[in-house]
Amino acid sequence: MNSNKYFTSICCLCLPAIFLAQSSLQTENNLGVEDLIKDIFIKGNCKNVSNITAIGDEIISIGQFKNGVNIININDGIILSTGDIALAQGPNISSEASYSLDSYSTDPDLSRLATDSLFDATGIEFDFVPLNEKVTFRYVFASEEYCEFVGSPFNDVFGFFVSGPGINGTFENNAINVATLIGTNEDVSINTVNHLSNTNFYIDNVTNLDAENCMIISNPAAQDEIEYDGYTIRLTASFQVIPCETYHIRLIIGDVGDDALDSAVFLESKSFDLGEKVNLRAEVPGRDEPIAYEDCVDGQFVFKRSSLTDINEDCTIEYSISPESTATNGVDFLEIPMSITIAAGDTNFILPITIINDNITEGTENLKLQFEYECDCIDPSQSELFINDPPVELSINLDDATACANQAFTLTPEVTDGVPPFNMLWETGEMTDSLEVIATEPTNYKVTVTDFCGNTDSITAEIGVQEIPTATLMGDYDLCEIVDVGIPVQMGGNPPWKIQYSIDGIEQTPIENIQTNPFFLNSTTEGTYALTAFNDSFCEGRFTGSADVEYSSFDISTEVVAPTCLNSADGSIEITQLDAIAPFSIDWNIETPDERFLQNLKAGIYTLNILNGEGCLYKKDFDLTATSSNDEACVPIYIPNSFSPNNDGINDIFTVFYNPLNGIENIISMQIYNRWGSLIFEEANFISDNGTSGWSGDFNGKPLDTGVYVYKIQVAFEDGSTQLLSGDVTLFR
Repeated sequence: MNSNKYFTSICCLCLPAIFLAQSSLQTENNLGVEDLIKDIFIKGNCKNVSNITAIGDEIISIGQFKNGVNIININDGIILSTGDIALAQGPNISSEASYSLDSYSTDPDLSRLATDSLFDATGIEFDFVPLNEKVTFRYVFASEEYCEFVGSPFNDVFGFFVSGPGINGTFENNAINVATLIGTNEDVSINTVNHLSNTNFYIDNVTNLDAENCMIISNPAAQDEIEYDGYTIRLTASFQVIPCETYHIRLIIGDVGDDALDSAVFLESKSFDLGEKVNLRAEVPGRDEPIAYEDCVDGQFVFKRSSLTDINEDCTIEYSISPESTATNGVDFLEIPMSITIAAGDTNFILPITIINDNITEGTENLKLQFEYECDCIDPSQSELFINDPPVELSINLDDATACANQAFTLTPEVTDGVPPFNMLWETGEMTDSLEVIATEPTNYKVTVTDFCGNTDSITAEIGVQEIPTATLMGDYDLCEIVDVGIPVQMGGNPPWKIQYSIDGIEQTPIENIQTNPFFLNSTTEGTYALTAFNDSFCEGRFTGSADVEYSSFDISTEVVAPTCLNSADGSIEITQLDAIAPFSIDWNIETPDERFLQNLKAGIYTLNILNGEGCLYKKDFDLTATSSNDEACVPIYIPNSFSPNNDGINDIFTVFYNPLNGIENIISMQIYNRWGSLIFEEANFISDNGTSGWSGDFNGKPLDTGVYVYKIQVAFEDGSTQLLSGDVTLFR
């Protein structure tokens, strides 16, 4: 036996459900642990559970399983895994399938069972209050460790650790482990249940490679349906408790020795039995719904004993009528007792509810029974019977109609009032809800309907015969953006009509309830349109013809010049060639003296619309983007790099120069700073005036020395944008 694991890689076989065989085990992780325990695991209505908490990775390692009845003898329930629950899904194509959670674990209970270090511990724990002296549930343990690591330290373990009043075990909080083999005190694990030990509890599913390593004959039970190499038979955990006391259970599993080769526990749905003595069900014999009627049909409540009660003893149940009931005991139904006894040897007791016809119109009333429990009960078992006034006599309607000669036609009566289910009897002898006929000549069809209360009604419909209708589609059409193309479909027969059609052989959405003839099929796509099916109100008709739809052509060429800068008006768009059906018109989204040649354009979107002589529209957007960004190189402004304020009339003022026609609105501000960052000059909101506005080289009325100074100039453009320009200027004396 090899006692070490050597792997070159760890595989996670998370196969998408679409590739799994229909009989394969399925897993899901879309419920939290509270829903898993209350809605999946707990049996009965009395869900006395609380403080439900996940242990380990709730997202990956805890979830639901389904479709397992032919594999592990459990159809559905909760799966707890030391890896990814998706790995459980078949087929078994790997002898070392794993998903590492990268989790070294310490658990006070599992550590006592483990033969080595513990990894990837996963589980659920919760409090519960039992209603009876005994609690049971069913489970299956499975693992990839089989069979090659049987007897090794890699003994993946799990346990169901129960603590509470009257329990005195060796685990944390005096808990006991109830995951043991029947008739023994052996804990269920890799090393206790396998192909060598307790083989009557073990099911082999190993691959051929593992079988060779273990020197056994491979006989996999469900290799296509589940990944794990082996698993136990369905086992039952059972333990004694004190009713109405609070207990705690930890359902937990872990890898041992390393985090490779996953194991899992499958917990059967609705198997955690807190000890409810009976289940209660309201019914009306012969009806799907628990609705009784005065002067028609009575109801009953069925009490079914739990498997936890001793069938060899009488089982007496006390119950009460819920205050939510509107029906009165002894007034709306014959008086019933407040307790029943399921006799020894019987599994059920039927409590009849005999309805009293009080000849008073009261609407729907209800009778709700609920159990009385020794313990407080969360969502106690209860069931409800509804009582209606005497039913309104039924009536039926079956319209006269017209059928198509030699085509199948279905007659379906409409039933009003009465009490379902309804029995149909046709004059032809059929007892079906609908009658399919093939008419060759006008014929009368009679049907008699009987409701659940024995009331009847009959009706006769006259079915005429018409010729098979025909639909025709044909023609050639031009398609364009502004003009809808309506392809006429000429139809025979009677409305409403239904047509199905294709475009270039691809089926389109059918059009139903057509009331006008001819019908114009709206075309928005070019191609060949053809009818593929046609029906009038009564018949499957014939169809013929096709129509070709093409886009109306525009042969156009343009030449586009982008503006050099964001605010430069030096872009252009020229229509160099245009071939369209005359007379046509050209329109732009801006005013232009020449509709074929737009000049002096700034960056922006320019939309061209051409309407041809057939009313078809050609539309195109031209997105002119500046070839340069709006940096200083693109600002149409001149800023000197030096000036000499010596009153010689030449370059005495530091200012900016620009042409207002180039998109500049004004100078928002000019600021001058010395070398230490102090503001020494500021002027706001001036327009270019050939150099008379600006800085004269003074500060506080005194001329400054020769030197380098920093400027910041804020420029405003006509489009509302602004630009901050900065640099330095040299002052010469």
